[in-house]
Amino acid sequence: MLNITLEGRVALVVGGSRGIGRGITECLCRAGAATVFTHTGDPAHAAAVASLLKELNRDAERAREAAVDARDGKATTALVDRIVSRHGKLDILVVNAGRNAAGPAEEVSDEAWHASLDTNLTSAFLAVRAALPSMLKAGYGRIILIGSSAVYDGGGGAIDYAAAKAGMSGMVKYLARTYARRGILTNVVHPCVIETDLLRDRYSDPEKRRALVAEVPAGRLGAPGDIAGIVAFLASSWGDFICGQEILVDGGRTAYGK
Repeated sequence: MLNITLEGRVALVVGGSRGIGRGITECLCRAGAATVFTHTGDPAHAAAVASLLKELNRDAERAREAAVDARDGKATTALVDRIVSRHGKLDILVVNAGRNAAGPAEEVSDEAWHASLDTNLTSAFLAVRAALPSMLKAGYGRIILIGSSAVYDGGGGAIDYAAAKAGMSGMVKYLARTYARRGILTNVVHPCVIETDLLRDRYSDPEKRRALVAEVPAGRLGAPGDIAGIVAFLASSWGDFICGQEILVDGGRTAYGK
């Protein structure tokens, strides 16, 4: 039986307490990585964070949490420094922070545009910048950015979101070209129609939901685990020859479903 193992690895998941991020945190922990995940600190989600920690640390301490604003460069760097101080390294960085508020482009204010880019793109830069020094020192690193199928079709209903996620395409190319020869491999995973709170809210009407599923050649919506499995693969030794790639995980919808 072939297994993905991350025993001995240390991971940070930026935006790792809910939806896709939660699935990634769970998967990395269960593969054996000591994993720190961040969240916004919103009291409304405190019970969910506590539940996740209890679940993952039932047999041994695998997971730790940190309330950090992903748009705060100083706080992000301080968190990475604490992780490296505790574990001596940071092997895996996954950046999943994001938000998508759909609306017509002509109604997007300057403030909303900059806020969206800060959340969906600048957060990735800040996390990568914080992680690179320790990865360069170790001569090893795996960076996985969570993008969106919107980079291919402009979907998701927000011009700022599509533009921000497209920025990750340029980021991954730069990182692959600049750091792969120094042991740091970077890839981006682009999800689509994944079953999260955001998707359930947007498609709460049963008829609209059925129509959405009908657009997916694989015959179902995606699950957070569908993204988490790819992330764990890329973070493991199985992904040692994969670098600079953009991997679309969408059940075939983007190319064949519409």
